[in-house]
Order: sequence, then C-alpha cells, then structure tokens
Amino acid sequence: MIIEEAKARLVQLDEDLELFDEMGIPAGQKLNGKLNSIRQAIGDLKALLNQQSFSSIEDEVQFFKYVKPQFIARQIFAFDVFTIEAGKPVDTAEVIKNYFEQELKYMRKFYDQNKFMHQYYLLDGTELDVLLFVRNAQTPSSLIPDVQGFDPEFSTAGDYVFARFIANERVQEFLTDHLYSPQEAETLSGMTKRRVTLKWTGDAINLAEMAYGIWLTGQVNHGNAGIAEIMGWLEVNFQVNIGRPFRRWQSISSRKRVSQVKYLDQMKAAILKRLDDENA
Repeated sequence: MIIEEAKARLVQLDEDLELFDEMGIPAGQKLNGKLNSIRQAIGDLKALLNQQSFSSIEDEVQFFKYVKPQFIARQIFAFDVFTIEAGKPVDTAEVIKNYFEQELKYMRKFYDQNKFMHQYYLLDGTELDVLLFVRNAQTPSSLIPDVQGFDPEFSTAGDYVFARFIANERVQEFLTDHLYSPQEAETLSGMTKRRVTLKWTGDAINLAEMAYGIWLTGQVNHGNAGIAEIMGWLEVNFQVNIGRPFRRWQSISSRKRVSQVKYLDQMKAAILKRLDDENA
C-alpha cells in the first residue's frame, strides 16, 4: 500500500515539475517553485511512513531502493541544473563547451569515489539490500559516503547515493544535449560533409547493449567517458534516439538471465561463425 501511494505521489510531483518548466518565469523563481513542490512531496512520504508500516522487509527494500531515491533525485537534479546554468560563462562556443565537459568530469569523479556502490546500482545487485535499504541496519561505513542530515526513521545507508546516481544520469543527459546538439553535429570541424553518413537501422536497445559494453570495459578516453557521453556520441553519429541510459539498463537487466545481452551474443556468434568458415 505504501509503495503504490508513493508512486502515485511521484506521478503528481512530476506533473507539478512539468508545469514549472512550461512557465515563462526567471530561473531562480522556477527553482524555488520546484524545490518547494519536491519538499512537500517528500514531506508527504514521511507522513505516509508515520501512518503505515511496511508489510515485509522486501517492501521496505523496494521503497528505499527504488521509490524514495526518485524523489530525492529530482531535488538534486533541479538544483544541479540551476547551478550549472548559473555558472555557464558568457563566452565563445568553445569555452562554453569546455565548461560542460568539466561538469561531466565532475559527474565521473563521483562515480570513481563510489565505485562499489555504482556497480551495485548498475547491476541491480540484491546481495546487500538488507544492509543498504533497511532502516537501522548495521552497514559497514566503508561501503557508503557520509550523508548530512541523516534521519534514521526515513533514511537507509544506500538510498541517498542511489538518488545521486539517478540524478547524475539525468544531469549527464542534460550536459550531453548541450555538447552534442544537432546543429553542432552538423558543423563539428566541418567533418559532416566529408564523411560517409551512417544510420543505425537496427533496434535501439541493441545499440544500448554496445554502449554499455564499451563503457564497462573502459575502451573510450582511457575509461574516462561516461555512459551518457558514449550514448550521446552514438546517437549523433548513427542518427538514432537510444533513450535514457538508466531506462535502457533496466530493460536489459530485466531480461531472462540466459539471454540478457542478446545482441552482443548474436555478434559473438556471427564472428565465431565467420572464423569457423574461414578455418574450414
């Protein structure tokens, strides 16, 4: 019951936030409006927990692992985007591009500082859920960063860092949109007219599998390229909309384990078949 009511409240919150995006009001006023709406929604969540109890440990884990972080992520995202926009230099396109690239590096730094938790998040691990997403669990401090304002009745060891990961993915998408706009893609170094145009005509989820394979094996920029950057580059160069990285990862991880990376398995089989044919 708690989970269903919380999810319904999240839908309502998103509608409120969309209204602020549609209003032609100053950025500071828009931020204040959004943060007030988010605080009210989080307050409603707290009241919900005070009024009801979880029916099981599994429900508590689901709430603090998947539901509450969505609310906190929206708070982080709203503030981060405002801060990035406010700090954007009034300068040449190249200087502004460098500014956004530095912001992306800042995102990656957080992942580097929380590598274990980030992998747990990406792989949707479950082994430590009782330690990370149940209140008052005795969690080793080495696993998680310190969180200010920790409320033991409304917080667990891992819910904030998961919220930060969700928010960071959205911020990365925001930054990538600025770095790889359609106009920029057409004029980057004047290369577009000189190179062969390629268009991805397969399923977008297949390209998402490739993107995660490239990212997780650290094959681009010495392993320093983020998943949002890689997907953004693939989208521009293959003229395709892959979608949000986290959503795509959810689609992949929800598949049956025997064929979770169907396209990569298909690629491997095709390469091995060619090798076998050549060696026959």
